Amino acid sequence: MSLNLDKKIYLRALSLISRKKIKNTLSLSIKTRYIESEIFRYLSHILISIIIGLLAGAGGIFFHTLLEFTKNKFHPENLQSSININPIIIFFIPSLGALITSYMTYLFPEIAREKGVLSVIKAILIKKGYIPFKETLFHFFAPIISIGTGAPLGPEGPSAKIGGGIGSYISTLLKLNSNDIIMYTSAGGGAAISAVFNAPIAGVFFGIEVILLNDLKNRALSALIISSVVADILARHALGDKKVFVIPHYDLGDYNSYFLFFLLSIICGIISLLYFKLSYTFKQMFNEKLKITTPFGRLIPVTLLFGFFLLWDYDLFGIGYDTINNLFINKFSLMEALKLLILKICFLALFIQAGAFGGTFAPSLSIGAFAGYSFALLANKFFYTSIDPVAFGLVGMGGVLAGINSIPLTSILLVFEVTGDYKFILPLMLSSIISYLVIIYYRGGSEYSIALMDENIDVSKKGDIDVLSKAPVSSIIKKDMDIVKAKTSFNILINTIISAKYGDIIVINDKEQFLGIITLKDVRQALLDNDLADLLIASDLAVKLPAVQPQDSISTAIKIMKEYDLENVPVVNRANGKLEGIVTHRDIIEKYFSIVDDIALSEHLIKSEKAK
Repeated sequence: MSLNLDKKIYLRALSLISRKKIKNTLSLSIKTRYIESEIFRYLSHILISIIIGLLAGAGGIFFHTLLEFTKNKFHPENLQSSININPIIIFFIPSLGALITSYMTYLFPEIAREKGVLSVIKAILIKKGYIPFKETLFHFFAPIISIGTGAPLGPEGPSAKIGGGIGSYISTLLKLNSNDIIMYTSAGGGAAISAVFNAPIAGVFFGIEVILLNDLKNRALSALIISSVVADILARHALGDKKVFVIPHYDLGDYNSYFLFFLLSIICGIISLLYFKLSYTFKQMFNEKLKITTPFGRLIPVTLLFGFFLLWDYDLFGIGYDTINNLFINKFSLMEALKLLILKICFLALFIQAGAFGGTFAPSLSIGAFAGYSFALLANKFFYTSIDPVAFGLVGMGGVLAGINSIPLTSILLVFEVTGDYKFILPLMLSSIISYLVIIYYRGGSEYSIALMDENIDVSKKGDIDVLSKAPVSSIIKKDMDIVKAKTSFNILINTIISAKYGDIIVINDKEQFLGIITLKDVRQALLDNDLADLLIASDLAVKLPAVQPQDSISTAIKIMKEYDLENVPVVNRANGKLEGIVTHRDIIEKYFSIVDDIALSEHLIKSEKAK
């Protein structure tokens, strides 16, 4: 009986084990066949791109709707027609917005600093696409207040931040790797631009040319296209299939007009250079001359000055799309157009340097339209031509947009899509590329590469980044180097350097301050050239060389190594001159490879290539 019972238990156990093995085998088979299959990776990539497109598009639509609502509520013409307010109230409206956004900046200075397109590029380059969601929320509301109360800035910078932030948040939520987060962050930025401007092609090229700095991968292109198309479909359904600008009939003229288009292209580049010059001047004024560091002290005086001019001309208010439409139906004389052109350039530079929230795309379109329109009127007046100001205004939009923002391809496609007119594409292409080349020639780089360089982020022409530019020396500092005092005798030096751990000896004084480095080469040379070498002390042989600080980038240490042919660079506290440690060539190499290895391969599409 006991034997039979044991046999039954044994058989039951075998049955359970067999079922478990079958279940595990089946589970493994399903995982291998479906979840890790090529088709599943492609489908999941498409699905995530669609989700990013929907959410980034919805974010862009919501931002656009609230911005339009705020702008319409505070626009001087609407205020006067609805409640007949005192004009003095209009004077203070921009300052009201400045007061609110300045207080927001005061409360959250670090978040406020990460604004616009540049912050999305930095997130891609040095944060692996990660954008904290609180940043996205902050930069959703701050530009609505700023632009909605009159700041002459555009919605594209905040839109890219919102879309990129949504893409980053979804990718992080799905626990994707860093390469995928970068891909979907850029896709989100492009999708939001697509939704706000109703321009899906420009949204794709914006992601490629601006956010990814032309460092395009196939999987990133597919994500950008899918997300931008989905976002645009959603925007057309929610906001209607309307073009931003209503273009009346115009005449491009004959082929002789292309010489004048060429001249306008150069003028657009010069106007862009003027903007950069003014922007730099205002930056120096705030930082160096006036030394104003508080957001209140920088922004409120600018908005008060702007409010004064706003009393005389409501066309300065806000984004300026309506002003461009009015320009194209000949509502402005030559003097009025020139006046608005100058004021728009000046106030764009002032508001950007004062810390207002908004982008430069829309103001660039406005400046370009007035530049081209004024150019045509001047040519007709003084050179007896008969060129169409509307045609030259359209071409000028692309020229200044490409010049100020260093985006020739996006400029061509954006102007084409927001006007819905293909007829002027040839002069538009000419204007955009010539203006861009003028800027590149005189400034030595694009707007974003120069701005990144100012923050010690070195980007090459292909969009590659110096991965060590943001790694501090303190992350690889060595403190177990061989140290001798200045009065150490030559005989002791010989014994010390023979057994030196890193090949060099660091010389310090009695206060532990760095004096110099002694290499094996220095000791050998002293033995060969000096009959009285035994009388030498450490300070006689020490070579004073540049040192780095703990907070300096590793790239700085590399430059010193290259210039002085060193294996080790001393790390010194510059405040008191004391030696903190050294940085070795070997540690720099190891740090480089650890950073590079940290960049994981994409989970989507790349595995299928490996499998093949």
